[in-house]
Amino acid sequence: MGPSKQRGVALITVILIVAMVVIIATNISARNQLSMRRTMNLTQYDQAYWYALSAEELTKKVLKQDLDDSKGIVHRQQFWALADVVFPAEYGEIVGQVSDMRACFNLNALAAVSKSNDNGQPKLPLAAKQFKALLVGLGMDDFAAERLTHTLKDYVDADSINSPYGAEDAEYESRNVPYRAANTLMNHKSELRAVLGFTKEVYRHLGPLVCAIPGNDRQLLNVNTLEIEQAPLLMAMFDNQISLGEAENIIGQVPASGYEKIDEFWQNSSIVGLKVDADAKSSFVIDSDYFLLKAGAKVNEAIFRMESVLKKGSGNSMDVLTRQYGNQDFYASPNASSSTNSSSERSTNNNSNNTNENNNKR
Repeated sequence: MGPSKQRGVALITVILIVAMVVIIATNISARNQLSMRRTMNLTQYDQAYWYALSAEELTKKVLKQDLDDSKGIVHRQQFWALADVVFPAEYGEIVGQVSDMRACFNLNALAAVSKSNDNGQPKLPLAAKQFKALLVGLGMDDFAAERLTHTLKDYVDADSINSPYGAEDAEYESRNVPYRAANTLMNHKSELRAVLGFTKEVYRHLGPLVCAIPGNDRQLLNVNTLEIEQAPLLMAMFDNQISLGEAENIIGQVPASGYEKIDEFWQNSSIVGLKVDADAKSSFVIDSDYFLLKAGAKVNEAIFRMESVLKKGSGNSMDVLTRQYGNQDFYASPNASSSTNSSSERSTNNNSNNTNENNNKR
């Protein structure tokens, strides 16, 4: 091989080596950039998470101050009830919305046991009758409402005994994807979708009017915090003895600062002549122990969403009962689909007995 040919081979070898070095360097640079972007995203999500927790802490302080100032009375003119609150934050913003969980129907109330009997069969508890009335008021026929009421009652009550139109484990185990009835209280209203008969359409109509208070099986309605849109709920509490228009009128007549005594509510001319027994009367209140915070935080393009259930403790201090991460119905953003935290929900629940029991059953 002549000198010129040797120089040509050496040149080709050098070119190949340089090309390999360039390719390796390019790959290393691309991986470093990807790693930096991932680190930045994680940092932003982490910051958004702490921003959301700060909204929770602020809400606890505001609620305590409002309850202290009003001697426990809860109404819509208090600071916690402000809508669409937005706080600017470094590289982003924090939003929050608080609602009274005594201004919705507590699904767990159907787990209450009635001591009285009717022709040898246990009577439906008052809350179950009110829930059935709510379904009827939303346009469902009487039989379908009765069936769904019994089905929900069987799902949340502690026993495994079928109600006349209900469903227990055998019904759920026969599905294509088998599971069991929870037979314990719900922690979130979205669990209603697991109950037989509660289709997406039914849930869409019920969703704005219902809630699930963790560890609580009482249905109380705070008349001071009802909105006009919740008129069907007020109708149901009176077993549909009033019309939708009358319910809207009653809500519209609530003073801006709320009733100071529940007796003032019963003086409304639209309800004076109604047949309401003592148990039903006791389910109307002007205070509340439970509140729902929907919080969202944005840091650059990272968005974090959270729901917290807060319970009033001693001295009007607020305790966190549950947190749900990833609520897609709150704080929507054009970039939400690509930048939100995972929509799968993680739950940190102080009421661990109910959660563990529910998971074991399933």
